[in-house]
Amino acid sequence: MQNQTRFVFRQSAIYSVGNILSKLSGVLLIPLYLKYISEEEFGIVSLFETIAQFIMILSGWGVRAGFSRWYHEFKTRTEQKQLFFTAYVFNFVSSILAVILIGAILFFFSGGIFKTEISADIILYFSLGTLFRLLFDMPFFMLRIQQKAAQQTAWYSMNIILVLIFSFVFLEFFDLGLKGIYLGQFVAHFFTFLPMAPLIWRNFSFKFRSDVLRKLLQYGLPLAISNILTTILTLSDRHIINQYQNLSEVAGYSMAFKISNLIQVVVIASVLTGFTNYYFKTLHSENSSLFYQRIVRYFTVLITLGGLAVVLFSPEIIYVVSMGSEFFQTSVIIVPVLMLGMIFSGLRQLFALPLNKHKRTRRISMILVISAVINVAGNFLLVPWIGKMGASISTVVAQLFALIWFFSEAGKVEEIKFSRWRNLLLIIIWCLMAWGGMQLFELPFFSGMLLKLAVVLAFVLVLFVTGHINRDEIKEAGSLYRNIRNR
Repeated sequence: MQNQTRFVFRQSAIYSVGNILSKLSGVLLIPLYLKYISEEEFGIVSLFETIAQFIMILSGWGVRAGFSRWYHEFKTRTEQKQLFFTAYVFNFVSSILAVILIGAILFFFSGGIFKTEISADIILYFSLGTLFRLLFDMPFFMLRIQQKAAQQTAWYSMNIILVLIFSFVFLEFFDLGLKGIYLGQFVAHFFTFLPMAPLIWRNFSFKFRSDVLRKLLQYGLPLAISNILTTILTLSDRHIINQYQNLSEVAGYSMAFKISNLIQVVVIASVLTGFTNYYFKTLHSENSSLFYQRIVRYFTVLITLGGLAVVLFSPEIIYVVSMGSEFFQTSVIIVPVLMLGMIFSGLRQLFALPLNKHKRTRRISMILVISAVINVAGNFLLVPWIGKMGASISTVVAQLFALIWFFSEAGKVEEIKFSRWRNLLLIIIWCLMAWGGMQLFELPFFSGMLLKLAVVLAFVLVLFVTGHINRDEIKEAGSLYRNIRNR
């Protein structure tokens, strides 16, 4: 089992490189954006981000989820290539249709959506950039399933670097403002897709399998429908804030969300990417259930410890990212609330794996849709009253609801050793330490930094006391780190 753990965390460490680069690029782009656009325009960028996420969900119709679930069920390389060809052709057509549909809606109704007029050029560049992002997303997904972490990360890193370069060029030298942001993304995604064409071609076996497509859709379509509804409802927070408040409030919420999302990008996405592919590959192994229990405990340690660190140092992170903007310092207050939602979300995604294993996709869909409805209802109730804090509280309540239900359903299909009271105690202590750490924000810089580090170390001791980690596992983690570093 130690070898399994090392393999998963080695894969996760490699994926985290690309995820960290992605977040770092976002951090580097924010001051670049804010140099050329206003806080209100930054709010527009945040709204476009939610629309891009919706297009990505809309375009797949569950085929990517089905592709992930069934890839290792096909034993021959020819069958796997036919599966990829079938999935890619479907994804190609559905992506074009999704981009055309959303692009047309933006063209005719941008004034109502953004509460300000958006030029046709910006909508065109945004649509084309999103399309090319979708076209190279499927090969990225294939490399992930094949557990070619280094190769997938290399391609991902290249795309990030291109986005940084072209965004800088169009903003700094051409002074195109919002138009430059989306022109830069379009050119970067195009020049990422172009060199990937040979990779896509090599993994094709030119036989469209309608029987395979039916199987992919039967598995993935319930998830897709729920994901589309969930995306509409959960990403609506920024749009509801815009409708009831203003674009400046959207910008403040988005800044806090990006800081909280550090734990999603660096820890949650990396570990889940590394583990999920391995989990489906070893579905029928004898010790797969025991290994899953171990990953759940390690995952809990990583997201709570990492999340606390991000919360405590959020004022410094925001100060650097926003180039000292006083406007964005007010976002610090909602970072711990959003971070708690991120922790619940990460655990919820991990508890969904046993349900995927046993093909309980309809139940997954039902939970996600109901939790999303709770989220949007909370937004309508709280945002007019307390603005971005209301959206943050709604997110936490909805994620907690989904986590509890997923845990309950997962326990019905597999035995999960996850102590409710011990982990409830851990979350309560986490909240108290996050609140206590926030009282240090007003202290002088160096004394505040030392005390924050002390709080993080104190939480490590809490993890020992609650039994989430022990001394032998610390030694094993050190050995794993040295092995990864030496490679």
